[in-house]
Amino acid sequence: MVVEAEIFPRILNCLKDLDNLVRKNAATCIREIAKQTAELAKLIVHSGGSAAIVEYISETKGSNRLPGIMTLGYISAFDESLAMAVIISKGIAPLKDALINEPEDHIKAGAAWTLGQIGRHSSEHAKALAEADVPSRLLAVYMLPESSEDLKDKANKSLKNIIQMCTHLPALEPLLQLAPPNILTYVCAQFAKTLPSNLEAKRAFL
Repeated sequence: MVVEAEIFPRILNCLKDLDNLVRKNAATCIREIAKQTAELAKLIVHSGGSAAIVEYISETKGSNRLPGIMTLGYISAFDESLAMAVIISKGIAPLKDALINEPEDHIKAGAAWTLGQIGRHSSEHAKALAEADVPSRLLAVYMLPESSEDLKDKANKSLKNIIQMCTHLPALEPLLQLAPPNILTYVCAQFAKTLPSNLEAKRAFL
């Protein structure tokens, strides 16, 4: 296996190669390894891979960006510590940028899916996304008539994943005014669940 051949962390250096094709192929290789098992995802993270991939997707645009975006999603999907490693590596900002600014819907959909994988683990994960205004951005993409069905579906699922974990209510308040009924149900449920046990949030809400 390539992993047994100790390609980490050496392959991470290929993400900075001057040749765009080398960089994309390296990102694709890392993606294929990351999605296999939690152990391999941890190996990538412990080798500095999450930070390297975040840097890669911050510096690239278009289709070359997608393998890196998906890698962060596969890493984050396994467990909360790996998802937190992506947050600590400042992965939210370039993922949000891809969601907003990439012209191709399939790249936006990849970013939406990855953000959902990061935010679904705990209130701390969801809060990091909420403070970066990710829920509102996902909602905007979901409600845009021009968005593809796949993009709408992934934005919808990711939004629900984040909302159901989010106890940072100020970040959810804008959704009360803007969200359609199918998403508003989840927002209201979070307020109903959080307010009774959080006096400060109750005062702010009133």
